[in-house]
Amino acid sequence: MSSLLEVRDLQVAYGQIEAVQGVDFDVPAGEIRTLVGANGAGKSTTLLALSGLVKPKSGSIRFDGVELTKLKTHQIVERGLVQVAEGRAILTTLTVRENLELGAYRRNRGRKDRAAIASDMERVIALFPRLHDRIDALAGNLSGGEQQMLAIGRALLAKPRLLLLDEPSMGLAPIMVQDIFKKLREINLEGLTIFLVEQNVRLALKIAQHGYVLENGKIVLDGSGAALLNDPKVLAAYMGG
Repeated sequence: MSSLLEVRDLQVAYGQIEAVQGVDFDVPAGEIRTLVGANGAGKSTTLLALSGLVKPKSGSIRFDGVELTKLKTHQIVERGLVQVAEGRAILTTLTVRENLELGAYRRNRGRKDRAAIASDMERVIALFPRLHDRIDALAGNLSGGEQQMLAIGRALLAKPRLLLLDEPSMGLAPIMVQDIFKKLREINLEGLTIFLVEQNVRLALKIAQHGYVLENGKIVLDGSGAALLNDPKVLAAYMGG
């Protein structure tokens, strides 16, 4: 299976602080891959670099053969790499419907596009029935879990080829986390490639075909999700085993 995303020797610094120190990883088309590690390891910075929200100090990010480090964020999104930000970043004073419509903003260029967007809207609402019930409610009045569903749904309206997710379990009740991750599996089975950054190491490695462990800006372990779940170092460091 070909690699949709190839990252080589990626380095990102904030002044003198080297947040990401020469990481290499791949995300093949059709897979779920995960980047796990403790808070402050450099996971979110890595995602920000992929989306063009921070500029790397050096290294290469190639998406479907195209170098992304020289592109602007909106150009990266147009190529199909779409991120769901940590903390969800929904627009709380707009309705659920308006938030979803904003996800498709750059696609809306004519009647044919509007028909496709309407079809995708129906698909998202079917995937997250809670959004159907709250479609005209202000997004700020949703629960945390519903807001995460909305953030993922909004990203899906942008027609991603690769969906980046930053800490989707953060601040959610365990039952809601299980529901969100079940939906991510469904989305992946429909063919969408997913790259997941997550502090809940056990849950992330269960859903992912392959994982990377990041410590202090460096990848220290990688392997299949199943292998990392049973790795003594991972168990000791992240799962209390």
